[in-house]
Amino acid sequence: MAKVDIGRVRSLSIKCLSEVSWHDNTRMRQDVREAGGLGVDQFDVKWTPENAAGVSALIETVDGGGRARKILMDVGWDTDYMDGVFRREGVDRMLSNGEIDFLYITHEHVDHFWGLPAAMRYRPDVKILIPTGFSEKSKELLREAGHTGKVVEIGPEAPRALFPGCATVTFDIPIFLKTHGEQVLYFHVEGRGMITVTGCCHPGVLGLLEYAQEEFEGFTEFHGVYGGLHIAPFEEWGPAQEELLDKLQTYRLQRLACNHCTGVLTVEKMLERGMPVVRGTGSHGSKSDLYLGNGDRVVF
Repeated sequence: MAKVDIGRVRSLSIKCLSEVSWHDNTRMRQDVREAGGLGVDQFDVKWTPENAAGVSALIETVDGGGRARKILMDVGWDTDYMDGVFRREGVDRMLSNGEIDFLYITHEHVDHFWGLPAAMRYRPDVKILIPTGFSEKSKELLREAGHTGKVVEIGPEAPRALFPGCATVTFDIPIFLKTHGEQVLYFHVEGRGMITVTGCCHPGVLGLLEYAQEEFEGFTEFHGVYGGLHIAPFEEWGPAQEELLDKLQTYRLQRLACNHCTGVLTVEKMLERGMPVVRGTGSHGSKSDLYLGNGDRVVF
C-alpha cells in the first residue's frame, strides 16, 4: 500500500482545557472494583458524581491552504465542571459563534465523552467525529445530549485526511470498561515535523510513532506529542515503564506536552532523564505544574 502524504499545516497550538479526569484515584478505582472490575460496561458502574471532572483540549491550527481552524477534542465528564471550563476558556463563545469546526471524540470513555451536554448547550448542530466502534449506548447518549448535527464515524481502514496537513487514524483495539476503538490526530507542521495529538493513547505511544513512520509519505522526524500517554495512570512503576521510556527516547522528540493518564510519576522519571517535557503552571486544579495542565497552552 502506498504511503499517504497529508500535506503540511503552517502552525499548531493546543490549549489544555482540562486534564483532570477525576479528582481522586482511590475513589475512581473503588467505583470500578465495586462494579466488578475493568471488564464491566462503563454504563453499569455506579460512579461517584462528585469525583467526576473531565478531559478536553482546544486545537488551533492554520492549514496548508492558509485557513484557520479550531477543533474541540473531547468534552470531559461532569457537565457542570465542563461548563465551567468552557466558560473560563471562552469555548462557550466559540461554539455559539460557530468558530469550532468540529468536535473530535477520541474514544467513548466516560471522562472524555460524557460531558457532551455541556458543549451542546452552545452548539447542538456542531459536526462530531467519532471512531468506529462506538457502542449503541454511547450513540444514544449523543441523541440524549440534544445533538442535531452530522456525526461522522471514522474506521480503521486507512488514515483519513481532514484538511491539508492533518489526518485522523482510528486504531481498532479493545479498551477496558467494554469500549472499543480510539482515534488519534496527526499534524505535519511545516519546518518542524510530525506531531501526534492523543486523548488517552490506548494504542501505546510507541505504536503511534511507529504508525507514522510506516504510513506517512514525507515523514522525516517526529517533533512532538500532546495528550495522555497512558504510561502510569495510577502512578505504578516497574521495568516495563522504564523500557518504554528507553524506546521513547530513541525518537528524539523535541516536545513532550504530555499530561492526564501519562502519570505524574512518569513525568518525574522523564525529567530525571532530561527529556523535553513541556512544563505547566499548576493552575485551575491541575494535578501538577510539572506538565501542561488546565488552561496551559503549547505552540508547536
